[in-house]
Amino acid sequence: MLEPLSFPPQPNRSGRRIIVGRMLAAVLFALTACVPVVWASVASAAPGPEDAAPVAPPYDETVNILILGADREPGVANWRTDVMMLVALDLKRGEAGVISFPRDIYLEEIPNHQPNRMNVVDYLGETDEAGGGPELLGAIIEEKMGIPVDHYVRFDFSSFQEVVDALGGVDVEVDCPFTGYLRDYGGYLKLEPGMHHLNGDQALIYVRDRALSGGDLDRARRQQRFVWSVRNQLVSKEMIRRLPALYSALSDSVETDLGLINTMRIARAGLDMGPDDIHGFVIAPPDMLTEGWRNGMSIFIADWDLIGDQATQLFDQPSFDLTNTPDWCE
Repeated sequence: MLEPLSFPPQPNRSGRRIIVGRMLAAVLFALTACVPVVWASVASAAPGPEDAAPVAPPYDETVNILILGADREPGVANWRTDVMMLVALDLKRGEAGVISFPRDIYLEEIPNHQPNRMNVVDYLGETDEAGGGPELLGAIIEEKMGIPVDHYVRFDFSSFQEVVDALGGVDVEVDCPFTGYLRDYGGYLKLEPGMHHLNGDQALIYVRDRALSGGDLDRARRQQRFVWSVRNQLVSKEMIRRLPALYSALSDSVETDLGLINTMRIARAGLDMGPDDIHGFVIAPPDMLTEGWRNGMSIFIADWDLIGDQATQLFDQPSFDLTNTPDWCE
């Protein structure tokens, strides 16, 4: 159950950059194999001047989409990107591959900037020019792994609670006992194994807390289960009446360069996918990452050759599995 919480009023979001497009398309598809939470799947897409002639990806090609999630609160000068993943969609076969990047991967070379953690790159790119964050991070991923980035979707965590509440809450099956604390609001959430209906405030605690024994990997697994639950609710008939509220919650918090036609094709493909169609891996220790320190920061040093080898076999990776309960739950 959720202990009493007192939440401060939310800041005015009117200063945020206008999102491309004005028509909600349900792209919240469960493209997670072992990945962090993805509001990536939502895109707005009524064509504006820059979208007058969108180019749709042919069905015989794989489309690679960079998913970025951050807290970009007004007045915060140097926000961080805590969700970073690459989603590869094979629209012809109806399959998806997902690679999740831990935020603390250390990059010795960032063009025009000093070495730093990977979760700073999006912000650094935006300081160079508007829209430069996804471009800079995409260029680094292509250089390190040999995988081109075709498009991006960036979402803002600040509207997370509003989105969940617009859905009417989310039913999530919890497999590990969970106690999470949200330091910003001074409350905690206790959940025993079983089915739970989470509202926006509860869901935020559930998907963001990483203080349990499994750390980032357990958080990624919880987020995976949560996103799949959201996807299932989005394809239900009841969701039709909730679309206006969902659009209102999302319209100021999701930014993408996909365009209308790309968005609709990807939405259709994503909503038709089942767990067996979604493959992927989390870049994780001990093989792909080594723990280390730089300038007083705890970091991960990546073996990019090994990561690149795994990426070339992305669609052969294990498929989405909700039945795998980790050792630390037992």
